[in-house]
Amino acid sequence: MTAMKIAVGPLLFGWPEQKISEFYLELAEQAEADIFYLGEVVCSKRSISGVPWQVRLAERLQQSGKEIVLSTLAMPTTEAELQYIRDIVTAAAEMGLTVEANDLSAVAIASERGAVFIAGPHLNLYSNGTVKHLQKQGAARIVLPLELPASEIPTVVGSNDVQVEYFAHGHLPLTFSARCYAARAHGLSKQDCRHVCFMNPDGIEMDTLDAHEFATINGTQVMSYQPFSTLNHTADLANYGVDVLRISPQSQGTAEVIRQFGAVIAGKTTAGQALQELAGTRSVTEAFCNGYYYGKQGRLWIQSE
Repeated sequence: MTAMKIAVGPLLFGWPEQKISEFYLELAEQAEADIFYLGEVVCSKRSISGVPWQVRLAERLQQSGKEIVLSTLAMPTTEAELQYIRDIVTAAAEMGLTVEANDLSAVAIASERGAVFIAGPHLNLYSNGTVKHLQKQGAARIVLPLELPASEIPTVVGSNDVQVEYFAHGHLPLTFSARCYAARAHGLSKQDCRHVCFMNPDGIEMDTLDAHEFATINGTQVMSYQPFSTLNHTADLANYGVDVLRISPQSQGTAEVIRQFGAVIAGKTTAGQALQELAGTRSVTEAFCNGYYYGKQGRLWIQSE
C-alpha cells in the first residue's frame, strides 16, 4: 500500500485567487501529498484572472517537486469556455504538464493536439470498452466515477495498462446545471452573480422542508451534504488496483485529512483511529458518508462489511 499516491483534487468551491494560492502553497509543504490538480472545474466566471494566473501558480508549485495537473471545466456551454479549455491544454503542453479532461470536448481538444491527459471523474467511465477508447485518445490515468461500487473497479479497468485514481475523501460533486443555485439563493442571476459563491467557501448546506440534511449547493453544482470518505478502505482500494487516492479540498481541515491518509497508507495508524480523529466530537456515522463505495445510497455510512 505504500506505493499509493495522494492527490489534492481541483478546488470545487469558489474562493478568491489569493486564498487559493495561499492554500496550495501551504499544502505543498506536506510530504504526504504527491499530486496537485489546479484549475476551475465548476464555473468559468470564478476564474477572474484566467489561464495566465493558473500558469503562474503551477510554476510556483512545480518548485515543490509535486506532480501538477491542470483541470478543465466539467460543463462548458459557450465558445469562450471552449477557448478557455484550448488555452489550458496549450499552457499545459508548454509547461510539460498533464491536463485533466472533465468533459468530452476537452478529450477531443487534447487528442487533436496529441496531448496525454487524465480522464476526469465526470466522463462516466463505467465500462472496460470506454476505458480502452479513452486510452486510444491519449488517457494515461482515469479517475473512476463517484457512484461506481469499489467491487466493480477490476471489471471496469480490466487488463488495461492505465493508472487508476479514486475519489477518496470530500464532498461528492454529484450534478451540474446551466443555472447557478448560489446566485438564485441571493436573488441574483448567473450573469450578474457578483461572485456570491465566494461568501460560502464550503458551499451552502441545504435541508429538506422537514429539516432533513439533503445536499450542499456549490454555485452551479450539487454536492453531497456530508463528505464521502474511504479512509478505512485504503488497503482494499490498493488491492482493487487503485494507484492514486484523491482528496477534494475544503476551507478547513484538508491538511489534516492528507496527514491521516498518509499515516494510514504508511501503517503508522489504524483507519479507525484516523477516521475518528477527522470526525472530531461527532461520530463517524454522523460526519461522513460512504454508500457509493458499496453500491448503495450515497448518503449512508455503512460499517465495513
